[in-house]
Amino acid sequence: MRKSTILLAISFAFLAGCAVNPVTGKRQLMTVSTASEIQMGQQNYAPMQQSQGGEYDIDPELTRYVDGVGARLAAQSEVPLPYEFVVLNNSVPNAWALPGGKIAINRGLLTELESEAELAAVLGHEVVHAAARHTASQISRGMVLQGLVLATAVASSDSDYGNLAVGGAGLAAQLVTMKYGRDAELESDFYGMQYMSKAGYDPKGAVSLQETFVRLSEGRRTDWLSGLFASHPPSQERVNANRQTAMSLPAGGKTGEAEFQRAMQKTRATKPAYDAYDEGRKALSEKKTDEALALANKALGLFPDEAHFHALRGDVRLVADKYDMAITN
Repeated sequence: MRKSTILLAISFAFLAGCAVNPVTGKRQLMTVSTASEIQMGQQNYAPMQQSQGGEYDIDPELTRYVDGVGARLAAQSEVPLPYEFVVLNNSVPNAWALPGGKIAINRGLLTELESEAELAAVLGHEVVHAAARHTASQISRGMVLQGLVLATAVASSDSDYGNLAVGGAGLAAQLVTMKYGRDAELESDFYGMQYMSKAGYDPKGAVSLQETFVRLSEGRRTDWLSGLFASHPPSQERVNANRQTAMSLPAGGKTGEAEFQRAMQKTRATKPAYDAYDEGRKALSEKKTDEALALANKALGLFPDEAHFHALRGDVRLVADKYDMAITN
């Protein structure tokens, strides 16, 4: 088959795969159906949670509170997806949305927020990622890019070039889908603030949130950079854009500082225990077993109801060859 014929066929597939973004009203490449997105989210939601610490079931009231805020924002969405919101037992500050409206926020990000409006800014941003089909759009672009690279490989008479093209297809697709692009981030900020305003929140919460992220991204640990900031990079551009958006929206709205602080009481009270646990895990990874054991005991002394703390102590004793003690913990 001639190279021009293959490329022409892919071009037709590209045009046929264009759809209207339900949030922005703009046309975008889309080869993934909404039904497939929903299925993708449902199939991966539980495994993703388990791989990142599991549900934060120590404080079910906090999860209900977060779910309530999320539901108010999801109600403003143009797309009636089966939205779900969960708090994960993970100290890395992060939040994410799977296709189909499956959204999670880490305990570690909640402890950095100051108000319900800031929480609404985080969740509204993630709702837009799902409603605007950002992940599905990335997958679609990756599929087309992979098809173009493979078509070039098949049509090429140079076998060495063909092998190189085939090897690069998967890498290119992976890079395309690795993180949200600048446009998707700005879009989610903008429309997330619209959702906030419609739900009765002060959109300035999105401004203070981004200001906090910019400040915290400077000189923070690797876990910050590999968490939220890897997929949602903060920038002064986003701060400025949010300020402009806030000026265009009705002034006022709920900030909810008192409600948020009440909901966070238990989580803030147990933060020193989780800090000790995180330091203990780091010490164990560096084979500093005495230090890790001391930190595990410190965490348990502060909050003995957390299973992860007991698991750390058992892991330390196992590494230190204290098998009997590891079994009994």
